[in-house]
Amino acid sequence: MTRTDANDPIAGAAPKDRSVSLFDRARAHPFILLVIVPTLVAALYLFTIASAQYRSEAQFVVRGLEPQPAPASGVGQLLGLSASLSPGQQEAQSIREYLRSHDAVRALRGEGVDLVAIYRRPGTDPLSRLWSPAPRAETLLDFYRDHVDVIYDPDDNITRLSVRAFDPADAQRIARALLALGEKRVNAYNARLFDASLRVASGESQRAQDELESIQRQLGGFRERERDLDPAATGAGGARQIEEQQARLDRAAATLADMRGKLSPNSPQVRAMAAQVAAASAALEAARARQTGQPEAVAGRLGEYEELRLQQEFAAKRYEAARARLEQARTRAANEQLFIVAVVEPNLPEKPALPKPLRTTLLILIGLSVAYGIGWMLIAGVREHRS
Repeated sequence: MTRTDANDPIAGAAPKDRSVSLFDRARAHPFILLVIVPTLVAALYLFTIASAQYRSEAQFVVRGLEPQPAPASGVGQLLGLSASLSPGQQEAQSIREYLRSHDAVRALRGEGVDLVAIYRRPGTDPLSRLWSPAPRAETLLDFYRDHVDVIYDPDDNITRLSVRAFDPADAQRIARALLALGEKRVNAYNARLFDASLRVASGESQRAQDELESIQRQLGGFRERERDLDPAATGAGGARQIEEQQARLDRAAATLADMRGKLSPNSPQVRAMAAQVAAASAALEAARARQTGQPEAVAGRLGEYEELRLQQEFAAKRYEAARARLEQARTRAANEQLFIVAVVEPNLPEKPALPKPLRTTLLILIGLSVAYGIGWMLIAGVREHRS
């Protein structure tokens, strides 16, 4: 009996009929296979397996001491007449690009923030975590950009920073480190701006000062060599002395001429006055010789002295102008200094931002249903066309 049942074709066909019926049921209900089953699988993952991700958010602005230019009006924007970007806006955009770059990832490692360890935290589901324990730089950067958003709003000049991690403290830690990196970046920008603004003005001022000091040394050496503090004053004094000697000589000569008309030439008074005239004439010639007629005369020293004084005056004016430009450059550089103001500090999240299992499941169901409906209509259209 048992052997007969084993060889019975009807009894042996039952399992085959059951398998065929399951396949036929799947073919008969493709909506269940293509929509319901994937949705259930996604829901199972989202509700039971997917790891919670926490988001820490911060907002900051890059400002300077100088007032920001007013944004373009609505009409100006429609006409394409947008206002030029201020240094703060330009630097805010550059900071955004920096915080999303390889440099930021490398700098975070230098700040003690190990992104690989944070995003490979034990207990994280395999689909959400960073897979490789030693990822390539490009792989780590892509994963980092998926979890860190830096959005700059040019209308209100606010940069919004959002960081997701599998632990609330890790998300807040990364956000704080990124804010610190942005501040360091701004400080480096300020240092470069200060150096660039003052380098030329400082060099020009130093050259003017060196030139002035060199001329002053030459002037001091000239005075020491010639033993004359001010040849111009000496020359003026010599000129006054010549005038006095000339006046004395003229008076003595007039008196001598008058005496010769009244007295004998051999008169003692005439001889005495003639001696006075000769002495006055000799003193006048000596005074003139001291001014112009000798190698060490004042006229010979005065030319070199006046040239040095003229060079000194020009150098002093150049030095004063260079110092004024240096002060202006310092003031301008100080006014152009930028700094980061944290509008919103990084928060410690308490509620997971992702995943959102219910909403995500509904979106998957709706998306698959729409795709299934479109596919069903296309297939029905093809069949109708063939028939």
